[in-house]
Amino acid sequence: MRTILVFLFLCSGLTLFCLSKSDVKVDNITWQNGDIILTSSGGTQGEAVKAATNSEWTHTAVIYLKDGQPMVLEAVQPVQTLSLQKYLNRYGKNRKHSFMRLKDPSKLKPEFMAKANTWASKHLGKNYDGRFQWSDKTMYCSELVWKIYDEAADIQLCKIRQVKDYDLKHPKVAALIKNRFGSIDRLKLDEKIVAPSDIADSELLEVIEVDKL
Repeated sequence: MRTILVFLFLCSGLTLFCLSKSDVKVDNITWQNGDIILTSSGGTQGEAVKAATNSEWTHTAVIYLKDGQPMVLEAVQPVQTLSLQKYLNRYGKNRKHSFMRLKDPSKLKPEFMAKANTWASKHLGKNYDGRFQWSDKTMYCSELVWKIYDEAADIQLCKIRQVKDYDLKHPKVAALIKNRFGSIDRLKLDEKIVAPSDIADSELLEVIEVDKL
């Protein structure tokens, strides 16, 4: 199945960080390849992520341009692409989003953008990583965003942290750990990890003012 998904990805003409056009204006908003979306979602995992990171952001993804429209590459189940509008519709009008962009977009040079296409094609269709491990076998949202910038442009959006750096004692976090690992003793406290909040706090990014979606 993964092979089929990757084949369709490559044949669809999808070009992450499109080389022919670097920005596109839609509904008076000028989107650029490599823009980042952050979302505050609910649910058991969302609430646990908020508690562990002391942040409202629970999900993040990368925006790219295709046929004059903003699209999203995200690590859910599985790693997938969809239009920005479908992404927003999935969460509804009551969910909060933030959009960010490199303070110096010129760092996304054409040769790095070509690397992004290659990297993304290898990971499309992979399973979501509910254990938040740094291995490329599976992928979670902020890991995808961090790694595509690192692999494609040698840009480290934020410092890689360790699991033990977050609030693991919060009841909501402890409950999620017990559900997925059985016991906190089975959790690798020194596992490399990046959370949506870390992306949001990146000194390399700035917020894009979006009044209407």
